Amino acid sequence: MPVFLLFILCQNSNKKIETAQIFPSDTIPMQYIHQYPRFCMPILDGIVNDSLHFDVFFDTGSPGGNFYISDSFKTLFDSDSAFVQIGKIKKKMGIRYWGSNQQGLINILGINTIMVGWDFFEKKIIELNFQNQHILVYNGLPDVTKYSKTKITLSPTSKLLIPAQVALQGKKIEDSVVIDSGCNNYMVFSSKPIEEQSIDTTNTSYGKGTATGGGPRSTFAILADSIKIGDFYIANQKIWITFETNNYRRGGLLGTRTMENFIVILDFINYDLYLKKIDN
Repeated sequence: MPVFLLFILCQNSNKKIETAQIFPSDTIPMQYIHQYPRFCMPILDGIVNDSLHFDVFFDTGSPGGNFYISDSFKTLFDSDSAFVQIGKIKKKMGIRYWGSNQQGLINILGINTIMVGWDFFEKKIIELNFQNQHILVYNGLPDVTKYSKTKITLSPTSKLLIPAQVALQGKKIEDSVVIDSGCNNYMVFSSKPIEEQSIDTTNTSYGKGTATGGGPRSTFAILADSIKIGDFYIANQKIWITFETNNYRRGGLLGTRTMENFIVILDFINYDLYLKKIDN
């Protein structure tokens, strides 16, 4: 009998301790395409006040408990707030109106599109999968053992900031950048680092950039050697880093063209960013 008990105890001690697996509480379909008029921005399905169906532009670069909608729909609302539902999540939000004659994203996305910021998913953990085109919503942290973790800090205006590094012509630009799914570039900075580090601008691409709710801005783009976020690099592909010539921007933007290379987990409970490289 003692020998038998010893055998059982040894067997139990050799069992691996398995971590509890956390499953998503909701799966939200996401449109993400590379052609006009979507321009590499995540579009979700949403319902306002239980009856009005809209496309929802999910902009992680915009904070605040409001949603934005064309002023063409003002007559549908008798107060300054409404209920917005995306997937299983339903929240009462303030209403902010886009001018229908104003230049900006409404002209690109169409008047049947509303915009919500990152804090629609406040106190949730979400996974953005640009390849499979969905958002998974978690109530707890899933298995992130194969992910790189980066701490998110909030700016004074509640924007999501992470440290990032760009290598240009053998020189490095390091700054805090806003996680911005409304930016359909790899990364955007002011032109100040170009001047400070004497980057060669001979082979540049010039154009116009459009900001949320604003008009076009003069920009130019330079091919980068690599982008580094957390423990991961993106390199060996045509990475165009955009610079805005008016120098109004402090810090930079991390855009969807970079994020689409990863499975992205945004932990809005502990404010952490997790990235796992997608094998193409």
